Parts: sequence; C-alpha cells; structure tokens
Amino acid sequence: MVFYRDDPGHAAYSRNYVSLGPLQVNSSGRYRYFIWLGIWNTNQTVSVTERRDGFDSIVLFVDGEPLTLELSGWTPSVVGASEPVYPQPVASALDAYYQVTEDQIRLISDSTDIQLRTTGFSPRSFELWDDQAAARLGFKAFLAGALY
Repeated sequence: MVFYRDDPGHAAYSRNYVSLGPLQVNSSGRYRYFIWLGIWNTNQTVSVTERRDGFDSIVLFVDGEPLTLELSGWTPSVVGASEPVYPQPVASALDAYYQVTEDQIRLISDSTDIQLRTTGFSPRSFELWDDQAAARLGFKAFLAGALY
C-alpha cells in the first residue's frame, strides 16, 4: 500500500510517501509478523533525522479504529534478514519494521479505509494514494500463504 501527504512547507509540489507491506518471519517454526514501512519523499534536502521523526510509534486508523504500532527497528536485521525484504521505492527511502499479529494484518487487508498518522512533536497524517485494490489483494494473498 502507498500513503502520501502533501508537504508544501518544504517545496512546491513536495510530497511525503510511506509504502507499507506485510511480512512473515519463520524462526525455527516460530512465526512472527511485521509491517514494513518504506519512508520517502520528493524533497531530497530533508535529513534522515527529519524523515524518521514521528515514526518511533505510528497509528493506523483502520476503518476509523486506531491501531498503534511501536517501532521494532530501522534495519532488516531486526526481523532476522541480512538485506531488505522489500525493494526500496527510491534509493533514499528509509526502512522501518513494526511487529504485528496475523489478526492485525487481516484487519488491514479487510478494511475499506486506512489512514496513517505519525506521533511525536509534530504528528503528520498520510492518506491512501488511491483505493489500493491491488495492494489489498496482495495482503489477502499474503494471508492465504501465511496460513500454512
């Protein structure tokens, strides 16, 4: 799924984006689930610190219900991977990983409306890029494969 927010405070037509995808980690038969975020923007002058701001904890509003997620880490090693699980949307994108349950992934895949809000000193809200029909089907396919 792709979320966006206009950011005219940095430059005309500047936008911030967040790509979101599920992943399953199998550690010797113990399954854990994560949400990956790819955080990126169209303004190359924004620092890494500024791009990370507010992503230590995020809130997904899934059909109006808040789902608070705490950051597990910024690198693929937090999920036991040696390289990124998803391809970078752009070279300057930052990865972030949040542990979730399979039921939380199902909640996201079955939703009709999702918004993402960062936390921290100046929270930012992100809207879905469009209806994300293909992404929702991808989430459902992920869940079908995850149910061994």
